[in-house]
Amino acid sequence: MNIYDVIAKLSFPKQQYIKYRFNLWYDREKTMTEEEFLKTVNKKTMNSFHKWEKTDEFKHIASLVLATKTAHDLIDVYEVVREKALKGDEKAVKLLLTLQKEIEQHKQKALKAFGGEEELEENDDLVIN
Repeated sequence: MNIYDVIAKLSFPKQQYIKYRFNLWYDREKTMTEEEFLKTVNKKTMNSFHKWEKTDEFKHIASLVLATKTAHDLIDVYEVVREKALKGDEKAVKLLLTLQKEIEQHKQKALKAFGGEEELEENDDLVIN
């Protein structure tokens, strides 16, 4: 399950608000003013959305959004650190090893979330020699 699966379960105005609030449009170049957003959801003020931001539902969704963004940031950082480590930077080598441990922990959590390692290996269509 990804953030878009979670968003799909919300009402249309809430779906649009999450996309607006966290810039989750499929078209990353899309920008929308508050006025344009309100017109899209047929509302006059942001009050109902500001009130909704105080609920557990919104906080859980925000946590998922931030986790997704963190995962993307981790990939970017990993690539930069890996390049420096391959060039012999000692600090980068240590950081790379730390990142690899963290990535392994995330992988284990993901495997649990998706039903375990055996099931993932059977369905991934990868050939391991």
